Amino acid sequence: MSRDIEIIVGTYEEYLLGYQLSDSPEDAAPAKLQLKHTFADRSHAGSIKSVAVQGPWVASGGSDDRIFVYDMRTRKQSQILLSHAGTVNTLQFSPDLTHLLSGSADGHMIATRVGSWTTEGDWRKAHAGQAVTHISCHPSSKLALSLGGDQVLNTWNLVKGRVAYKTNLKSKTTLGSQPDCLSWSTQGDHFTLSGPLCLEIWDIKNAHVVRRSKTPAKPICVAWLDGNELLAGLENGSIAWISLKDEEDAPPTIISAHEARVKAMAYLNETLATVSSAGEIKVWSVDLEKRELEEIASTNMDCRPTGLGLLDLSQFGNARPVEQRIKVEKKPKAKTEGHQTAKPAAPRGFVTIEYEQDEPQQPEEEVEEEAVTTPKPKPKKKVAKKAPQEPEESSEESHSSDEESEDIFDSDSDGSSDGGRRKKRPTKRKQPPTPSAKRKVKQQKKK
Repeated sequence: MSRDIEIIVGTYEEYLLGYQLSDSPEDAAPAKLQLKHTFADRSHAGSIKSVAVQGPWVASGGSDDRIFVYDMRTRKQSQILLSHAGTVNTLQFSPDLTHLLSGSADGHMIATRVGSWTTEGDWRKAHAGQAVTHISCHPSSKLALSLGGDQVLNTWNLVKGRVAYKTNLKSKTTLGSQPDCLSWSTQGDHFTLSGPLCLEIWDIKNAHVVRRSKTPAKPICVAWLDGNELLAGLENGSIAWISLKDEEDAPPTIISAHEARVKAMAYLNETLATVSSAGEIKVWSVDLEKRELEEIASTNMDCRPTGLGLLDLSQFGNARPVEQRIKVEKKPKAKTEGHQTAKPAAPRGFVTIEYEQDEPQQPEEEVEEEAVTTPKPKPKKKVAKKAPQEPEESSEESHSSDEESEDIFDSDSDGSSDGGRRKKRPTKRKQPPTPSAKRKVKQQKKK
């Protein structure tokens, strides 16, 4: 069992958390260790769906379509990848640390060069346009397996960058409609696939199932201990120990681990880390000969986990990470003169303005006082337009013009009575008399 590991956990609450083994306090049991919180990062704008840890690199993909890459040598964010247009369902570093493989709900499977972080391969329809759900890279870094919504298992030749062959899983009734737990063994001779109540171990040489183990509950996650031993986390909170050394009909060894389902697990340097869907993290010491798990530390992170990975701290030498806490800057308080204390701001009042029609005009003094308290829009004064003057050629024309002018001023007086709010109808301008009309008027006067 090694203490030089750091547990990296992704959560639905958008946090990427880190925990490290440390000595327990003096008043606690001497043989018990404790998990110390080392960092918390909230860069994602949505829940974290996948976590990958390899060497000094940590990558997290979320429902915000982004991938964040962290360099744990400096413990800083190194890169943000925006190559996907959908939720990043799966992430996997190649064991030789040359590429980062990612699969998304947009149907793309992308290979990104580690270091330069440039896209070197983009398979837009890796699974016939369906979402890519699982990716597992072979220990040789030359092969990879992928699962998608089309229920087809693709075997990729990473040297040539293309699919070597496909296996249709629709006819596999034991795997159900959504196969899960795709994982290579440590030596690369076998890989696993899971169904509703069974776990299958496939042989890479003939692409056939060499072991089918029935489980009391649905397998959720898998961790290989070596080329023949593996652990499967179940939905009922137990861990199933399966060995290829046993007979084919031998049932798996069931170990009680959590009260809730085992959401994720990882194995490194004889140390196993598991996390339940309730947020409980446990660290176990693994005994391969006796097939036993001994709990050495546990804690509750008060978050719902989505993925887990283990970081090997021994590669950094004596440089051990220190606890990092989120700093919140406090706003400076307002300065006060002398010993005066700052008074709370007075509550703001609300002014309502009401308009009533046909309101009698008020005197000028009252109007000015009211404008101070509640400003009202001043009505625009309407100036009456005078009719154009016409030459007095006949008594009838002058009489008609007088009547027209009286009508115009009458309309103005009506408009002024209601405060000038009523709109006047435009009056039609009277056309001047024609020469023939003038002659008729002169002839009537002579008679």
